[in-house]
Amino acid sequence: MTKIGANIKKIRTTKGLSQQAFADLFQLTRGNISSYEENRAEPRIETVVQIANYFSIPLNQFIAQNLSIHEILKYNGDKLIEDENHIINLHLRQVPFMNDAIYMKCSYKEMSFSDWQNFPKLVLPEMSNRNMIALSFNPNIPHHTSLPQYKMNDVLIFEEVTQHNIHLCHHKIGLFISDHEMMIGQYDTKEEKIALVLNDFKHEKFAFDSPQRFWKLFSTYQHTY
Repeated sequence: MTKIGANIKKIRTTKGLSQQAFADLFQLTRGNISSYEENRAEPRIETVVQIANYFSIPLNQFIAQNLSIHEILKYNGDKLIEDENHIINLHLRQVPFMNDAIYMKCSYKEMSFSDWQNFPKLVLPEMSNRNMIALSFNPNIPHHTSLPQYKMNDVLIFEEVTQHNIHLCHHKIGLFISDHEMMIGQYDTKEEKIALVLNDFKHEKFAFDSPQRFWKLFSTYQHTY
């Protein structure tokens, strides 16, 4: 279990904020804050990042450690992180994020699935030196039947498949993206060739000359209600 709820309460009381005042900072409700503090629910990853950034608390500490009053007060808090160099110093990175709104625009060809520079960004801990992309799971995305029972708002984080990690892909969950198509499948290796399989009728053969089209699931963030 994360330490998010306990840390929200500790930050809030240290800063002298009511639950409503804290909620107003992040466009939440007082009920949201109450449920987080009582561990009846956890905030979405975007909200977690917003809170950590606002109070300038390192994300890994906010999520995994019980913060002390001294630690909360020593950070240069109460402001958004605006400088990209500050993000780098905190070992964070900005990752293109395909939320439900972006997915719908791409599905209706108002945007391209590979138009990442125009996607919103998630600020995540520096977990890999490879390119990464995140998406909010939507059951309308074509996906393999072997996938775990992901729910709406679960965040899946993928890293690009390269020569250095392709050996880890066999039977792993993967993502294929082209300009106007995407699918979540399972990698399968046959006769030293690898393909991302959606079903018996649909698969994409992996090729190194197709950069940033094939991705491997790196981590997930499960949203709890």
